[in-house]
Amino acid sequence: MNITYGADYSSGEVSPAELDSFTDYDIRFLIRYIGWPENPKCITHYPGAYQALASSGRMVLLVAELDTSDPAGGYDGGAAMARRALQDARSVGYPDSLPIFFCADGWLAGNGISVATAMSYLDGAASVMGRQRTGAYGFRDFIQAAQSGGHAQWWWLCGSPPADAELAQGWPHFYQWNGGTIQIRAGLDADLDWAYAGVLEALQDGVPPSRRPVQPPPIPVQPPPGSPAPAWPLPPGCYFGLITGPAAAHGGYYPADRPWVRQIQQALIRRGFVPGVTDPNSAWTDGIYGNCTRQAALQFQRAVHRSPTGDIGPDDWACLLS
Repeated sequence: MNITYGADYSSGEVSPAELDSFTDYDIRFLIRYIGWPENPKCITHYPGAYQALASSGRMVLLVAELDTSDPAGGYDGGAAMARRALQDARSVGYPDSLPIFFCADGWLAGNGISVATAMSYLDGAASVMGRQRTGAYGFRDFIQAAQSGGHAQWWWLCGSPPADAELAQGWPHFYQWNGGTIQIRAGLDADLDWAYAGVLEALQDGVPPSRRPVQPPPIPVQPPPGSPAPAWPLPPGCYFGLITGPAAAHGGYYPADRPWVRQIQQALIRRGFVPGVTDPNSAWTDGIYGNCTRQAALQFQRAVHRSPTGDIGPDDWACLLS
């Protein structure tokens, strides 16, 4: 999947050097809190931090949030939040061309907030920011309504990942992985985010996403024999395994995982671990990690003297696909 990795965090600040030394992911953008400089979760609490991070070649975007009840403030609450956020953002030299995200940090119904009130909150923010600079962060109920109703121009989704059909429609622009956290340095946990293809370029160019649609992720192509394996595509602690397995087992339940599972299946066929199947483009390569795929993975692991788990982790991936 053609994505760029980023991170958001609230328990402190990191330096460009610490990001450079973090090797689990190449973090190319950050999303940081603003609005309350007295609060250590905000980047404005750390003088010089914004400029240092932005000067390191990483894009730094900003998000304004007080608590889970923010959208309950409706239009007036959104306008007040935007005024506060804009003042704080400008204090560190944040460009007026970049968006600020406004949050629904939880399912709306679970917080007793109607979709109409939440959209009015975004409209209030847009009355101050301008619609082109208004971003929305939250679960699918909030983001989908913001996208379909034109209440925001930038969409950052959390919860379950977007389907291929949604990405083909150009949304969301960012996704926050909620299956765990990463630790950029000791004592600082962060959420892993990714930007979909074309999004960071659109921000750099100042082109609204509605005029420059995001392309769906391409189908991975099996590398020719002898070439290096593609980079490991899953978050830490995850693996490719049975679709009926735990959340860490990416088996094709989410459409975005199916091209990778299909690539594993094609490699197993090419290496002769699928009895009776020789065509890597056959219907056997359906992108679903079922028991037949697990049995083929077990045969592969035994043949190369690896621990026979039936799952494909990073080392198995590198061995199988190289």
